[in-house]
Amino acid sequence: MSWRYYALRWTGTWVHRELPLRDVSITHTLSGPGDLTASIEPTYAELVGTDGQLVLREWDTIIVAEASGQLRGGGILVSTEVTGDVLSLDCVGFSGYAAGMPLTSTLTWGGSSAGTTGQGVDAATVVRALWGHIQGQPDGNLGVAVDNLATPYRLGAWHNARKLPTDDQPNPPAAEVEDPPIPIDRVWTSQDRKPTAATGKTVYWQYSLPWHEDVEVGAKVDEICQQARIEYREQWSWGPGRESVVMRLQLGYPRLGRRASDLRFVEGENISELVTLQRSGDDFANVVAAYGAGEGSKQRRATASQRDGRLRRVQIVDAEDVDNAASLATIARDHLARTRQITDITSFIVRDHPNAELGSFGAGDDVLVQTTIGWQPTSMWVRILSYTYSPDGDTVSVTCTRSDSFDYSGR
Repeated sequence: MSWRYYALRWTGTWVHRELPLRDVSITHTLSGPGDLTASIEPTYAELVGTDGQLVLREWDTIIVAEASGQLRGGGILVSTEVTGDVLSLDCVGFSGYAAGMPLTSTLTWGGSSAGTTGQGVDAATVVRALWGHIQGQPDGNLGVAVDNLATPYRLGAWHNARKLPTDDQPNPPAAEVEDPPIPIDRVWTSQDRKPTAATGKTVYWQYSLPWHEDVEVGAKVDEICQQARIEYREQWSWGPGRESVVMRLQLGYPRLGRRASDLRFVEGENISELVTLQRSGDDFANVVAAYGAGEGSKQRRATASQRDGRLRRVQIVDAEDVDNAASLATIARDHLARTRQITDITSFIVRDHPNAELGSFGAGDDVLVQTTIGWQPTSMWVRILSYTYSPDGDTVSVTCTRSDSFDYSGR
């Protein structure tokens, strides 16, 4: 591929269309910011302003990399290092813009009026609102477009609900209100019902992010995405006429990526170094007990086990929102299938090769890795968590983990 590098201000003004970068490294990450690092050597007069200052400015310059007419990555310049004639650049992917940014006004959904219908706010709606908040501030509109994803996961809490029975108080008075409010914070299905209202009250839901609770936008986005099983990744592309850069935050529920059955990753073919097979029993279990809804002796429980000749190892799964026995049994079985797996592949290095050309796979994809040498030749589906490559080289370093360790049930 023929690579070119560009620099522009966050406002869209072009700084340089033939940026002389060297030693470039580009990383793409699932549910995290990518990065781009590079250096420039020797000194170029056009990269120094009339005031003697660098025209590549931290938190002002965006650098993107192009190959075969497509943008392959980029980032916001966050730091530079000058050593003689060498200028080193460190850029963070645009999703990293949210990190450390405070919420400066309260965001709220539902309430005593709007919250009397529905069952909470979609978690993806909150993610978009958080991005909208930071981009709505003066000098804050980076231009990131966030996918219009809809999920069944609802955030919020029920207010004015009748107090729930407990072992200590099996029949609370009908007028008593549950305090604190009853959390929703789960996938809402057609079988779910809002709680009963206390006498003289109207049940409503509300979800609020108060500005005075020191909400950090980037951390809150990651927290909500992890809680609701939303994944995200950065996508860079050209705008009309290649005169602008489009930054899109892709959202996926319960996952992003594809099962890349058309690609080959084979040791000795396009995998350039021996793959390490890791065998760890730290998280192994051959008995799984899933605990569902209810309290004390009335709490639902389902157990799945497999006698395999190994010592008995037990894991507990907390599924307190599940009140259906069949669903709870499925959760236990699925978790058992994952915890019984010992072998994993967590990284490999692949050459740019017709088996799997650069650009044919991305973070979030499942790929089949085949090892052919040594103690245990293995064929395993793994999921790509991140990958890093240098346009000057022909190898890609992939970080991954076995595909069947993920749960896409959306619970």
